[in-house]
Amino acid sequence: MKRAYYIALLLLFCHITNGYSQNIDDALRFNQYEITGTARSISMANAFSALGGDLSAISINPAAIAVYRTSEFSFTPGINYDKSNANYQNLNHSDDKYSFSFNQIGGVSTYKPLRESEKGLISTHFGFNYTRTANFNRNTGISLRNNVKDVYDGGLIKEANTLLTNIYLEANGTLPQNLSGRAKWAYETYLIDALEEGSDQYLTAYEGLDESTGQIFPRNTHGVNQQKNIETSGYAGEYALTYGANISNRFLLGGSLNFQSLHYNERSAFREINHNGLDPAYVTDLDYYDSYLNLSQDGFGVNGKIGAIFNFHPLRFGVSFHTPTFYNMKESYYEGINAYYLDREAFKDRSSTSNFKYNYRTPYRAEAGVAFVIGKIGLISVDYELTDHTSSKFKSKGGYETHFDKLNTQISDQLKVTHNFRAGFEVKPISYLALRGGFAYFDSPIKDEYVINTPTHMIYSGGVGYRAKNFFLDMAYSYKDQSRDFFVEESGLTFNDPVKIDNSTSQFAMTFGWKF
Repeated sequence: MKRAYYIALLLLFCHITNGYSQNIDDALRFNQYEITGTARSISMANAFSALGGDLSAISINPAAIAVYRTSEFSFTPGINYDKSNANYQNLNHSDDKYSFSFNQIGGVSTYKPLRESEKGLISTHFGFNYTRTANFNRNTGISLRNNVKDVYDGGLIKEANTLLTNIYLEANGTLPQNLSGRAKWAYETYLIDALEEGSDQYLTAYEGLDESTGQIFPRNTHGVNQQKNIETSGYAGEYALTYGANISNRFLLGGSLNFQSLHYNERSAFREINHNGLDPAYVTDLDYYDSYLNLSQDGFGVNGKIGAIFNFHPLRFGVSFHTPTFYNMKESYYEGINAYYLDREAFKDRSSTSNFKYNYRTPYRAEAGVAFVIGKIGLISVDYELTDHTSSKFKSKGGYETHFDKLNTQISDQLKVTHNFRAGFEVKPISYLALRGGFAYFDSPIKDEYVINTPTHMIYSGGVGYRAKNFFLDMAYSYKDQSRDFFVEESGLTFNDPVKIDNSTSQFAMTFGWKF
């Protein structure tokens, strides 16, 4: 059975016990775009390739700026709620996270010639807009096994089923001052202790020592519980400088220079919990400990976009091309162990922070859309997006050439071209009130032969809008539901079955705007 690199345009991560290295999941995270922006755009699932008059539309098709008849300023705060449910061998665990987001802020200036006409150059437009393109805030908890015990034979460990005992086996035979990695962190947090001063043999927090006989005996007779907890935070955003022109109200052109920022933090921890108590029990016993990895990624990149809208009222057709984003990435990580005891003592130890720099190129994107505008009553819009994930590429900034070459080959072999669809509508029962709805389908970027369950996902959205002469207010709600499989990898332990993770994400956004 082939194991995939799983992400639901989300975020799942492959770690190695002694360090972190870039992988396909990083590529998919850096490539990620979500339904976001203004409330009007969110409520119509970002189906704006052939439309305009909205600041988020400019990020999809820069020609949308030329639809404006006036100047405009708007900003959009939002709240996100993510809930996860993980199932491993019929053990369920749920977790959730709220996060505040600033989805959009920006404005457009419209310039018209002193002598207005219906032919030739009707207007030119310049805009600056910030759009949050991805949200990485999520908590995922996985219950792996309960009542886990090690198997002993005559005081010797025959089968190591707990992570702590596996760490103990790594430490045995090495003097305390020479320990490294998680064996050192376990020693410094009192999860393991030398049998006597100067000894290279150890005793774990799950064991006891019979001082009368000198024999080690297991105290973890009821078993500990094992969990995997993944906490992620951060966002990606785009700062766009856009210029456009309206020619004869038929042909709209636009281009933009865009600066991308990305900030991502992840803490992935394997936890063992003394849920049932040790025997004999003491007030100084271990409560639980985390063996964790902390990862931080920050990037700054540049891309360009060009687009056109053809207005054959009541039909509009839009096309746009987005160049790859060329990122400069900075990455840091460290690993460690935090141990917490029943007497409320806590001990922590970790590695030094490792830092890396490299370049990353996202795939290009091509968009096309058609919209049917029914006067001032309403409209229907459908978009298609093509993204070539196989063109993603890592590039070293000194060293690790072999690793990046292998990773780029994996990207080319395991990823594919995706075909995404978005659709939205707007109805105005009265002139100042708009009702909206939308739907989006996102294709899996991973080839079918590398996944067990294809991680596609869909988004449903809706909203309302109020329009006055110089002010408008829009509200939107979107719901994303996705499922994915995740393999837990922890050195010394085996988890053969995939974890089934179901995620639902709710987003509420409100746009305040002024026309002038």
